[in-house]
Amino acid sequence: MAHTPFHELLQSDLAKLEKNLRDLIDPHLETKDHLSLLNLACGRADETGVLAKVLAEKSKSAHIQGLDIRAPEIGQANSRWKKELEEKTSSDFIVHRGDRLLDLQEVGTPDIAFLRHQNYWNDKPVWTAIFDQALERLNEEGLLVITSYFNKEHALASKALEQLGAIQVGSIVNPNSRTLIDAPGKSVDKHLAVFKKG
Repeated sequence: MAHTPFHELLQSDLAKLEKNLRDLIDPHLETKDHLSLLNLACGRADETGVLAKVLAEKSKSAHIQGLDIRAPEIGQANSRWKKELEEKTSSDFIVHRGDRLLDLQEVGTPDIAFLRHQNYWNDKPVWTAIFDQALERLNEEGLLVITSYFNKEHALASKALEQLGAIQVGSIVNPNSRTLIDAPGKSVDKHLAVFKKG
């Protein structure tokens, strides 16, 4: 049996993410001249093209900033997206810890904080700090969007955000989430949720 190449699987995952993000965010994101998005724990930031499309529908220009502690992945993100994004969307990716977000003055007050496949149960104190600082950084109308691989982890992360004062205003269970075989119950962008500051 032939295996589907990884890049085809990735493109399929990103197409599903784009549709679900649009459905999730559209009712809560006002049209503005400029929108900014902070992508936390972004790795290689494969989803940047999707995020740029969603922002382009709501703004004349946009800026995407990504943070991750892994320098090689951040290098890949910078190399790729400086070339691939359309002129109206700028990007930069930097090595920095998400739980020290408040130390980073150049982040400003983004319209959206995005965490794809947040990893809450791996280190609850660190992820609680990431959530807390992301909420504090957002502007007053800002949105915090998470996706999760697992049912239980999504429930735990959502509860942690609500305990920090965030209000969940939308959620989607992805019916076409691609199952991953490295852990039981794991699949790509299985859950998506959007929160506002309380």
